[in-house]
Amino acid sequence: MTESKNASRKRKRSRKPRAPTFIGWSTSDEDEVERRIWRGLTETFEIEALDTEFPHFGDFLVRSASGNEYHVEIRDVSARKNSCSCQDFWNSRLGTCKHIEAVRRRLLGPKRKSLPGDIGQKSRRTELYLDMPGDGRPAVSQASTDEISDRIDRYVRDLAENASSEALRAIQDVARQEPHRLRVSLLIDRWVEESGRLNERSRRRERFLSDVEAGRQSLDVLKFPLYPYQRDGMLHLAFGERTLLADEMGLGKTVQVLAACALLHKSGSANRALVVCPASLKAEWKEQIEAATDHDYRIVSGSRAQRTAQYRDPPLFTIMNYEQILSDLDLVQDVLSPDIVILDEAQRIKNWRTKTASAVKRLRSRFAFVLTGTPIENRIDDLYSIVQFLEPGLLGPLFRFNRDHYELDDKGRPVSVRNLDSLTEKIRPIMLRRRKAEIETDLPGRSFNNFFLEMTEEQRLRYVDEERIVARYV
Repeated sequence: MTESKNASRKRKRSRKPRAPTFIGWSTSDEDEVERRIWRGLTETFEIEALDTEFPHFGDFLVRSASGNEYHVEIRDVSARKNSCSCQDFWNSRLGTCKHIEAVRRRLLGPKRKSLPGDIGQKSRRTELYLDMPGDGRPAVSQASTDEISDRIDRYVRDLAENASSEALRAIQDVARQEPHRLRVSLLIDRWVEESGRLNERSRRRERFLSDVEAGRQSLDVLKFPLYPYQRDGMLHLAFGERTLLADEMGLGKTVQVLAACALLHKSGSANRALVVCPASLKAEWKEQIEAATDHDYRIVSGSRAQRTAQYRDPPLFTIMNYEQILSDLDLVQDVLSPDIVILDEAQRIKNWRTKTASAVKRLRSRFAFVLTGTPIENRIDDLYSIVQFLEPGLLGPLFRFNRDHYELDDKGRPVSVRNLDSLTEKIRPIMLRRRKAEIETDLPGRSFNNFFLEMTEEQRLRYVDEERIVARYV
């Protein structure tokens, strides 16, 4: 009887918790938090404490089963004030992720809901972090017995209001002097960098146009002049840094991209541009580069050893197809290391579940230009997938995007779209789309030219045969 009870207890302990169930796409933020708690509990992670002085409210390295590593900061086991370097934490704005939940579970143990009383529920240091369940801006969690926040109060206000890198450096200096009293989240650096990058884009464009007006710069960077709308497209790409060009077919998207690359190269901002396109278009890109620029190019082909050599010391343009990214991602990233990534016919990454789309979205570069004449073909989440490559946080997490822009039936399935005006406003900073009817005044009038060519021998013989028949009728 005792053995039977022991076996029963073992079965209960080994039984995996049930996965939370949701109704299709219809989930709340709390549902999504529950999903991450479950994944943190059931998935396999290696967790390493990075600071033995702070074994509970410190920094942790979390390795997933796939080998990826993430930096987790624990500052409160009962509230969502922790941080993780993973993209899901950054995008979801839930204040947690599966990596944080895995660390929390390890600290709390399988049954405990709180840490022992002498440890407390939150860090005893003053903590500067990003308030992700809130507005995503810097926030301070003040230790109840610490007055160090008075020393950094002015800097924190400047940081939160102006994304001031000087204020951040001042706070980090205090943290280095007082590591037992103040900790600054690593994500603050990323927030300041991204905020500063957005502000700098418009300033760079204004400075360039001022230089053009003063004669110090030129808009003529190709072998031929651009039409006015094409110059606008060139500026949108070059100074938007990570943008979507969705002009209708026939308006010269390739030419606008080549002009943007030439402009960035001339200014010293980029020396390596990677063109990713369908295999059938590689020759067309070669022809366009030759016709429009004086820059060299290289088409990637051959065995892996040959391709590896081709990524070294590249010209301005390197051309490869989508399938090659899947096999050569490590080489592209580590050897070629592009400054610009250009995706032509970007519907190839509209389905974010494919291996090719996953590989493409792991490409890293300062500049990224996406070209498509059909940003939305069947579903608005096609557009979401493209925007995820350019600006991952712009449209928020997919679960919230679906909730905001789809009408869902009682089974959580999409039946229609909604709030398209607000979606348009969200993507306006990165997407430029013109139709032929909108820019026809920029285009030259239609011209007709007649060219007379000699017939081939086969054509001449057939012509003579037909000529005899017509002559008899006449």
